[in-house]
Amino acid sequence: MEGTCSLNPFCWSRRAIRVFVVGFFLIMLPIYFYMGFQPAQSIEALSYPELSIPSIALATPVEPLQLTDRQLIAPDNIAGSYNPNPNKTLIIGHSSTVFKKLNQTQIGETFIYDGKSYYINSSEIVDKSIINMQAILSAADSDTIIIMTCAGEPLPNQDATHRLILTATLSE
Repeated sequence: MEGTCSLNPFCWSRRAIRVFVVGFFLIMLPIYFYMGFQPAQSIEALSYPELSIPSIALATPVEPLQLTDRQLIAPDNIAGSYNPNPNKTLIIGHSSTVFKKLNQTQIGETFIYDGKSYYINSSEIVDKSIINMQAILSAADSDTIIIMTCAGEPLPNQDATHRLILTATLSE
């Protein structure tokens, strides 16, 4: 009878109940706060294509973007894509969030975008002032992805002095 009562909370003393309740909340409260402060993905984001770069443990939805006053505005916590021409996709994101480890990728690595495998051909850091967006967005002969994020010294308004630009083509 003694063994069955030890598992039955109705047999516990007031002190045992208090110890259990305090212990339960000490364990569950940090978990509750951690889960509560995570960015929520919208239902809409679940329908976006996904970018997966295994070498940096990146998996993110990629929101289609539209030009607004000749600018592309990157989403806060996921990547965004712009398709200016056939066979060309520009993917952008913040280096402080989604592309925090993008500078660790290497030429020759592969990644998956929208279910297709791409091979990284080049990786360069370019001064923001000399970037030719017309050349970056120009049509391509084969399926090409350009991934771009901030690099260099931070500037106001989530900007930086340089851009990290990865170019990748569809793996055959």
